[in-house]
Amino acid sequence: MLLFNREIQTTGDLPAIMPLVQEFVGIAKSVGVPLQAWLGSNGCVAGSMAFSANYESLAARADATAKLMAAKGWWETARKFREYAVSSEPDNIYTYVRGGTTGVEIPVGTVIQRNYFQMGTAGGDFLEVINWMNEFAELTKSISGVDSNIIVSTYGALGRIGMFAGYANAAQVDEARAKLSANAEWFPKFIEGGKFAMPGSVMQQHIVKIA
Repeated sequence: MLLFNREIQTTGDLPAIMPLVQEFVGIAKSVGVPLQAWLGSNGCVAGSMAFSANYESLAARADATAKLMAAKGWWETARKFREYAVSSEPDNIYTYVRGGTTGVEIPVGTVIQRNYFQMGTAGGDFLEVINWMNEFAELTKSISGVDSNIIVSTYGALGRIGMFAGYANAAQVDEARAKLSANAEWFPKFIEGGKFAMPGSVMQQHIVKIA
């Protein structure tokens, strides 16, 4: 299972941008493409947005791209949106090594907490990193009751590894954080992962589904 992710820095003019975001997602759904839109929140640059979709394969992604390019209104909306786009990151495609599914409708307002880092050259082998992340995800789930997805970059910046989990709202994030902070095992396990990361590359952010 693959996760396609495109991140764009916008002007942050949401009253002008949101109707265009709704158009993008509506057009995509009309041709069977599972596009989702997200707004950057805690830990993100103000005005940052992302568009994402899960695909079974690269062939499915290529098929979806062809449908979008041929869809009525797609290019017109893209031209309008460009007025509010300041910059964009290279597209990234990640492979799920834990979790990942298609056909699941994520409710608008869902908060995703994502943690990711760039694997360091002296951080051990790939399987060792994945084993640690799975152990950390299992421990986090046993304490908070919330499971996590684990992804590794396949296209884009290689060596990037991430873990993310969904919450209905910020109050649920606070509840989970309180449980994790009160557990004596959790923080040492979190710190253990530092040896795998390139210094300065560890990020923890929230994004919120807006369409």
